[in-house]
Amino acid sequence: MLTSDLLVTRISGGKIKPVYAAFDSENLELSRLLIETFEQHIGKTYGDLLAELDGYEEMNYRFIRGLSQLLGRRTVIETDAAVDPSLARETVFEACGGMALSPAEKKEALQKAAKKLSISVKELEKALWADLEENQIVKSFVPLSPAELLKQYNISLTQTLLFKAVDLDIWIKGDFQKILWKILRSGLMYSLEDTEEGRDKIDRESHRDTERNEESKGKTKEGKTKEKFDELKAVHLHLDGPASLFRISERYGNSFAKIFPALLRSKGWRLKSGILYKGYQGKRVLDFTLDDSEKLFKITPEAAMYPETTSTGIQIKEEKGIYEAEKETRKEAVKDIGIEEIDAEEEAYDSTLEQIFGSLSLGSWKIKREPTILKAGKYAFVPDFSLQRDGMRVYLEIVGFWTPEYLENKIEKLKQVKEPVILLIDRKLKCSEKDFPSQEVIFFDKKIPANEVMQILRKYEEKKFSEDRTRLEDMEFSISGELINLEEIASEKGVMPDALKEVVADRLAKAEELEKAGRL
Repeated sequence: MLTSDLLVTRISGGKIKPVYAAFDSENLELSRLLIETFEQHIGKTYGDLLAELDGYEEMNYRFIRGLSQLLGRRTVIETDAAVDPSLARETVFEACGGMALSPAEKKEALQKAAKKLSISVKELEKALWADLEENQIVKSFVPLSPAELLKQYNISLTQTLLFKAVDLDIWIKGDFQKILWKILRSGLMYSLEDTEEGRDKIDRESHRDTERNEESKGKTKEGKTKEKFDELKAVHLHLDGPASLFRISERYGNSFAKIFPALLRSKGWRLKSGILYKGYQGKRVLDFTLDDSEKLFKITPEAAMYPETTSTGIQIKEEKGIYEAEKETRKEAVKDIGIEEIDAEEEAYDSTLEQIFGSLSLGSWKIKREPTILKAGKYAFVPDFSLQRDGMRVYLEIVGFWTPEYLENKIEKLKQVKEPVILLIDRKLKCSEKDFPSQEVIFFDKKIPANEVMQILRKYEEKKFSEDRTRLEDMEFSISGELINLEEIASEKGVMPDALKEVVADRLAKAEELEKAGRL
């Protein structure tokens, strides 16, 4: 993303759209010059680099500053000094007694401090303010092609705009699981549904034929719609945007914006978002729409062939094929210096709470992380974990960001889910305050309440135990032999071993009573 002051947009008829950079010769040449400038300043001060960039900004301030901001994230600057700058300042301050009013006193203080630090006066003077950003040295820079820079600029513009989103609707067909998994791993507030509207709109070229095909494929012989979401051809994802929260969360906004690069790797998508805009007319929500036909996120063959910069020690290939081969090497270099590559694969998920929950001991219940799409009316619900025991399966989701409205909607959907689901909500991540008295919801502070989870699980155990015992009492099964493996029998019958043990014990007791009665 870019800083908000560098977002360039056009507004017309209640709609808003970023001013994207075209892959034309002028922009490509400007990108090449900026990349070359960064490369040429390796070994020089960061202040010299900024001064050089100031000269370019006279042409198109926000565009050039945006490109420079992206390039700056690929740059490593370090303090280059003989001693730690703070130590140098402290030593000079002590040497001059707090002040030096004349050149002679200054010279004497510097010589005294330099001698104490075992360095020259020149090294001391350089070290005094070497930790200021403008005095730090450009140590390295990870280059990229001019076309790739323009592409990342366009992506960053979109991400910056989406940071102001009230909501985001995505219609996507085909393999939607990847984008859904990205949303889940980011902890975003979302809903998923299958709608005929989504199917119609997403296929712009042949929506009538697609609609007929989808209707025929989506129904069984009895004319009932299939209920498996993993068989869907198109889905509608709705996400609550950063601007919808009670207070803006930078973490949520960043996670929200990172959905867009993942969406670009998909096919057959379109999006619509309400953007909160603050202008001279006050606050209003503007529409932002986009689909996979946008060419400014795809590098053209001509742009890919545009000559890159050349500098000492770096050999840049102009051929597109060689450039693509080198791209992976560049990505590794980017990772080495900790730069976020917009087009890179998804980052590792920060799942501290999930890891803690996964390591808990819940008695005989096994905790498994296997995302399953559950049907909730026309919507879908995807919990984080499944808890399994003796044929029982209870799902659990750990909720990060939330609003009262979001939880109310989620709980309403839970009522339509046939499978049992528990919501575990971290109270410190709330966006506003309200209680939700519901047996499916557990609020917690700091520590995951394993005991409360077990209390709910015991209710399912008791219910299952009662049902299994009733089934077994009417069921015929053999318990003869020297050794009886109750675990195997319980597994075959799909019942709890404890229920089987009680029924077997009752039958043995009755058999013993009958045997005693027969002897009398």
